[in-house]
Amino acid sequence: MTSKTRLPETISIKDLALHMEKQGRLRAPSPRPSSTAERRALLAAHSLTVKSPENAAADLKAGQDAEGWMMLRCSDVDCYDRNPRLRTNPLYADIRASIKSREGLHDAIAVTRRPGAGRYMCYAGANTRLQVVQELWRETQDAKYEWVRAVFRPWVSESDVLAAHLTENQTHGETTFWEKARGAADLKGLLESELGSPLSLRAFSERAGKYGLKLHTVTAVNYLFAVEQLAAFGAHLTHESTGAIRGRFGHLEKLAEALNLDPYVRQTEFQELVSDAGTAINAVREQDNPPRLTVMEVERILAQMNAQFARQANCPVSAVEQTLRAVMAAAKPLSAAEIRARLSGGAPLEIPAVMPTSEEVDSGVEDLPVQQPPAVQSKRASPSSARSSDAVDDLSFAAALDGFSAQFRISSLVRSDPDVAPGFRVDPLAGDDLTADGEEGRARHAAHRLLLRLSDDAGGSEADAQHIVSLLLQPAYWPLMRTLMDAYHGRRVTDGRVE
Repeated sequence: MTSKTRLPETISIKDLALHMEKQGRLRAPSPRPSSTAERRALLAAHSLTVKSPENAAADLKAGQDAEGWMMLRCSDVDCYDRNPRLRTNPLYADIRASIKSREGLHDAIAVTRRPGAGRYMCYAGANTRLQVVQELWRETQDAKYEWVRAVFRPWVSESDVLAAHLTENQTHGETTFWEKARGAADLKGLLESELGSPLSLRAFSERAGKYGLKLHTVTAVNYLFAVEQLAAFGAHLTHESTGAIRGRFGHLEKLAEALNLDPYVRQTEFQELVSDAGTAINAVREQDNPPRLTVMEVERILAQMNAQFARQANCPVSAVEQTLRAVMAAAKPLSAAEIRARLSGGAPLEIPAVMPTSEEVDSGVEDLPVQQPPAVQSKRASPSSARSSDAVDDLSFAAALDGFSAQFRISSLVRSDPDVAPGFRVDPLAGDDLTADGEEGRARHAAHRLLLRLSDDAGGSEADAQHIVSLLLQPAYWPLMRTLMDAYHGRRVTDGRVE
C-alpha cells in the first residue's frame, strides 16, 4: 500500500516547492526559472492536486490508521461511550469561556477508533472540551470551531481506552468517589474478560499501575464493595463512608459464619436494607451535585445493620454490639465458640468460674451460656440449680468485663482471682499510660479507675469518682458501662464474697 505524506497547513510556498522538487513532482521549464512569477505559476498548477484536510480525512478507512497528527471535523469525533463521568463537569462553563475567548480549541485531543468502526472517539479524556466545541459549532457555524487538531492512537483494547480515561480523570480530578468506583469496577471486568480469568485485587492493582493508574489495594476494595453492595447510595458515597460500612459488614460476616447463618438470606436482607436506606436518602437530595452521607446517616446505617443481624441471630442488639467490640479489639481472631458464647450472653467455658458437680453435669450444666438469666428463674431453686445460676452470672460478668476492658485496651491489666471478693484484680497503669493525653488516653484512664473501684472493697478516692463521671458524660460509653454494671450487680453475693 502506498503511503501518503500529509503536509501542515501552515507550510510556506518556498518549503512546499523544495519538497515537491525532491519528489520530482515540480518540473521547471528551464534549469533556472526566469522569474519568481513563473515559479509561482508552476506551484499554483501543482497545488490543484493537493487534497484538502476534509478529503484526506475522509479517505482514511478502518484498519489503515497510523499513529500521528491529523485535522478532523469536530462532528466526526464522538465522546467516549464508556466515560466514567456521570454528572456534568463542574468546570464546563469555565472551559467553554476559555475556548470561546481563544476562538477555537487549539490544544490537540487524542482520538482512536474501534476495529471496523467508521467514526473516531476520544482516547484519553477531552470529552468536555469536545462537547464544548461541538456545541459552539452548532450554535455559530463559525469555521473556527469546525476543525480540531487530533493525535491518533492506534487501537489496543477496550481496557486500554478506559484506563486512559481513568488516568486522565485521576490527574485532573473533578470526579466523585462513585464515578471512580464505577470506572474501576468496569476496568476490572474488562480486564478479566480479555484475560479469560478472574483477577485478584493485587493483580488488578498491578495491571492498573501499568496503565499509569494509581490504585491502592484498599482503595480498590472500597470501589468494588461500593459498586457491588452499595449502589443504592450511589453518588452520595465517599471513601470514608464506604470504608465504615464495609468494615461493619465484614465483622458481621465473621459473626454470621460462627453461627452458620444462611449467606443467601444474609445477602438478600442486606440488599433490602441498603435499598430502603438509599431510597429514603435519594428522595430528598439532588443528584447532579449530591452532598455526602453525613456521620449521623452512616451511624444510622451501621445501627440498622446491627439490628438486622440481631434479628437473624435471635439475640439482643446489645450482645451484637458487645461482641463486635470484642472482635475488633482482640489481638487475635476470636474462635467460633468464643463468638457464640458472647452472643449468647456468656463467655468461653475453657476456665469455668464454678466447677460443676456430677449432678450438675447430668442435669445439662454444659449448656450454661444459653440458659435463662437468674432474674427469670424460679426463686425455689434447688442448691444444685442455684449454683448453676451463679455460674451463669459469673460467666456473664466475665464476658462483660472482657468486653469493657478490651474496648479501652486494658485487658492485659485485668486478671481473674477467685481468692478475692470481686473475683478479679486490676494491675496499676504504668509508664506512658499514666500521662496519656487526648480523649482516648483520658477515657482509658477513667475506665481503669472504674475497674479499680469494682475490684476494691475499700472504695476509692474523690479523684476516682471524678474520672468515672467523665465516662458517664460520654454517651458512646453508656452501653458498655450498663452491661458491665448490670452483670456486676446481678451476681449472687453473700457476706461480701461471690459464691
